[in-house]
Amino acid sequence: MLDIIDRSGPARSGRWSFGQTKVDLPNILFVDTPVHRPPSYADLTITSGERISIQGSGEEEYGGFEQRIIKPNDSFREVASLEEGDKVVIVRGRNCEGLWEREEEVFVLGNAFELRRDARTFVENLVALRKAVGPSKLIYAPGLMEPSNLALLAYMGVDLFDSSLPLYQAARGRVLLTEGAVKADDAMWLMESSGTVEAQNLQAAWSELLLVRHMLRVGRLRELVETRVTASPWMVAALRIFDLEHYAHQERLTSVLGPRFYCNSKASLFRPDVWRFRRRMMERWEPAPHKKVLLLIPCSAKKPYYTSKSHRLFEEVLLSIPNSCAVQEMILTSPLGAVPRELELFYPASQYDIPVTGNWDREEVSMIQELVGKAASYGFQATISHLGSESGFVGEVLDCVDTTQGQGTTAPESLERLRKVLMEACGNADKAPRAQDRVEFLRSQARFQFGKEGGVLLDGCTVVGKYPYLKFLREGVQLGMLTPERGMLSLTMEGGEVLRGQNINVVRMGDFDLGGNLFAVGINDADEGIRAGDEVVILRGEEVEGVGVAAMSGEEMVRLKRGEAVRVRHKRKRK
Repeated sequence: MLDIIDRSGPARSGRWSFGQTKVDLPNILFVDTPVHRPPSYADLTITSGERISIQGSGEEEYGGFEQRIIKPNDSFREVASLEEGDKVVIVRGRNCEGLWEREEEVFVLGNAFELRRDARTFVENLVALRKAVGPSKLIYAPGLMEPSNLALLAYMGVDLFDSSLPLYQAARGRVLLTEGAVKADDAMWLMESSGTVEAQNLQAAWSELLLVRHMLRVGRLRELVETRVTASPWMVAALRIFDLEHYAHQERLTSVLGPRFYCNSKASLFRPDVWRFRRRMMERWEPAPHKKVLLLIPCSAKKPYYTSKSHRLFEEVLLSIPNSCAVQEMILTSPLGAVPRELELFYPASQYDIPVTGNWDREEVSMIQELVGKAASYGFQATISHLGSESGFVGEVLDCVDTTQGQGTTAPESLERLRKVLMEACGNADKAPRAQDRVEFLRSQARFQFGKEGGVLLDGCTVVGKYPYLKFLREGVQLGMLTPERGMLSLTMEGGEVLRGQNINVVRMGDFDLGGNLFAVGINDADEGIRAGDEVVILRGEEVEGVGVAAMSGEEMVRLKRGEAVRVRHKRKRK
């Protein structure tokens, strides 16, 4: 029985129970033979002989399978092979479907060790297996794990590893580190505490497992993975293929909320949460009709941007301009490309941090040019670039006025030029009431958060409050609010009714009274587009029973039978 507690992209941690045994996941199956005894800290063991069996630390057996000579993995490129054991299924090949309905809990990635030769085949087989077994099953990848790749394997969805490779490398006189392998004769200082190469390798794997669990729990496993993959070309290739060719698989399992994180490598450009932001910018964002002047400004080290000194100076200039509501602010940055002012509170725009060098590589430049070009395609009357050194590559794709002219963006002369250019541009634009501007500000957020249909949330609304704390009301009834703590629109029951009318982020529960949070076992159906962290509407029959925040994806809500699915904020009061 599996209880998923934390998620970090495709990776998850939790508790696996069989019989009286309960162990944390992910976990290592330590080889237990007369020659290789498991360490004292082992939760799970795997014994080999004529039959391989998985056992808990109290020697309670879960199940196992027979040892057999198997065909090379090339034999299963077109047709998948299933080998049934005792509560275990070995799956070879990638054309497998519908395994999530089976009763077995553990599915073995067949020929896993052989897959080390080909990163693409490994990724394809692992992704195919996860899609086939669904979220309620465990994936065991035998013979693959060592300290350097444990984080990557966990991130890609492997739940169970074993100690066979660390033991094999110890027999070869190789000490395993998170940075790779070194000869034992060159690293005797590493054995001072452990005593033997074997003990050192097992301890290194266990320590890395504990770190992976911690990073998974705090939502920063991806950062750890990006530092670990540089230990081998195979890992770099596997992560790159996973990112570029299996974005959809990662994205559906990645929360729309998260902690602060660093983007320190090229791989950060293709994190699923970062890539999703850029895609949604292309698919969902468009300026309000009254926005006629596009102002391009640089990002800031401090997040959210509006709290930084430089952006406060930009805001002072805007407030001195009549009709400044006609200005659409667009912040250019890596790795997100372009962030409209109204989306600066959204994850990951207010959480990322990057090394600042002033140098932009080709991929970053191309990414920004694409997003800026998309923004400019909406027909602004004027485009103003207040970017400083970044003005050059933006000017390659846009006809814009450079107000910095080689000076810093916060230099008094630059700010004065910006004020004069804005004064003229805004004077040529139709005037828009500030009340309308505030409504369209939140409408843009609603469209980005819920899809283009979500903009109806602001129809007929007024907005009250001081940014970043804003409420929107319709005929005096509050539908929702924006807060910097969440960075997204949070709905009331009345707001849920509006969203329900568009059939967006709907969760259908069973016919029972909602006492507190909603668990997966009580869900009949859910919108497949729901991601962990999304605002959702709970329906009981055809009535809105509650609104809250998704704790898992829509797919998991349907397929899992355990775990908290929705953290309920408001619920219908019943007598």
